[in-house]
Amino acid sequence: MAGDTPKTFSTCSNTPSGNPAHYGPPKVDPSVKPGTRAAMADVRWDAATVNVGFTDGNDSWGQTLRDQVKRLASVWSQYANITFNFVEGFTDDITIAFEPSQFPYGTYSSYLGTDSRMFSRTGRPSMNLIFDPNNPNNTDDEFQRVILHEFGHALGLIHEHMRPDRPIVWNEQAVYDYYHSVTGWDWPMIQAQVIAPYNRNLIDATDFDPDSIMMYPFQPGLATYEDGSPFTTGWNREITQQDIDLISRVYPQ
Repeated sequence: MAGDTPKTFSTCSNTPSGNPAHYGPPKVDPSVKPGTRAAMADVRWDAATVNVGFTDGNDSWGQTLRDQVKRLASVWSQYANITFNFVEGFTDDITIAFEPSQFPYGTYSSYLGTDSRMFSRTGRPSMNLIFDPNNPNNTDDEFQRVILHEFGHALGLIHEHMRPDRPIVWNEQAVYDYYHSVTGWDWPMIQAQVIAPYNRNLIDATDFDPDSIMMYPFQPGLATYEDGSPFTTGWNREITQQDIDLISRVYPQ
């Protein structure tokens, strides 16, 4: 359920560099109906157990974050045939950084699905969950919003607002003004993270879901629906039924 906007804007940059987290041409699975939403055939995990390594975060705050990850990542496992195995150090699958050694506080990002392996296997984190211990907005609700979202990416889900069939029209100047003022992003970054749709083949589809855990929050004035009605979204913190329907088809139990 969406809550109040945090005092400090924090959102997923998808990858630490801000680029869509996918590399190479898509490999379309002929056994799955083509569609236009959130999981790519070539980044689905091919094993039922995915190892998740913790590279740092050994103090009390880090332990809090580790506990939150273990609790919240397992929510996806209720609906997908994926078990996360949490270990110390780097893994061959997913590796998480909790401390601002490479990226600053407020960096939340993950590579998509098996793209994570390219980083974990070369000693680099594939996911950043760098929560500031001094930010009062970092409550259980915020942990839930961010961690469920980033593990959605880790399973192969893209941002809901970037699906090619999204029924929305951007006010590009308003989008630029807003994101530049609150994040400092330049125009190419804003295009990559907000406006530009994914242009690769995706698998499976559900209806457009503004309440999806994979949706950014959008305040009034940034976009409209195609019929001209206002488009707004909140700070989504729950996996929706459509998220469940999709992930359970991509990773059938």
